[in-house]
Amino acid sequence: AWTVTFAHLTIFMASLLTSTLMSLQVQGIRRHLREQKNQLQNALQQIRQMAMRDELTGLVNRRQMVELMALELRRCERSGRALLLAQLDLDHFKTINDTHGHAAGDLALQAFAQTSVAQLRGGDVLARWGGEEFVLLLSDTEAGATSVLLERLRSAVQAQHVRHADQVIRISVSIGWTQHRQGESLAETLQRADQA
Repeated sequence: AWTVTFAHLTIFMASLLTSTLMSLQVQGIRRHLREQKNQLQNALQQIRQMAMRDELTGLVNRRQMVELMALELRRCERSGRALLLAQLDLDHFKTINDTHGHAAGDLALQAFAQTSVAQLRGGDVLARWGGEEFVLLLSDTEAGATSVLLERLRSAVQAQHVRHADQVIRISVSIGWTQHRQGESLAETLQRADQA
């Protein structure tokens, strides 16, 4: 009887040890899967940001801005509010690049973006449209308030001094804006803003 009891005890201990080791292994696998899930979520968030943001300026990119403008247009059509769009171009940007180099041009774009965003309200969206061109979507804005806001932005940009190496680079911006007309496409509205 003693040998049978010892054999049962040995089998029980071996089973207990095996199940404990398996439990520890499962916990390790679960921990590893949680870490992988977190890494995957972080990577997806970065990919989303890369798909929606301009890498240099941190502003909304053109693709995302097209979606935002279409969404805002539908909201404005339902509510009867005005949709205002502005086209902003950095003046003499090619000269900055040619004279001071592309690194200085990048600094000028970054300085412009930071200065402009600081002048805007929370609901306004500024996007890098391409090169030195930017588009501003203004929501819930009266025409008179738009002129004041854009003049404040233009003045702030003009007061900006971009330092590169031992040089100070002055930047300025030309701005045209318009209100979306019923029945026209967003491309047509942007074209009128660009002409303005």
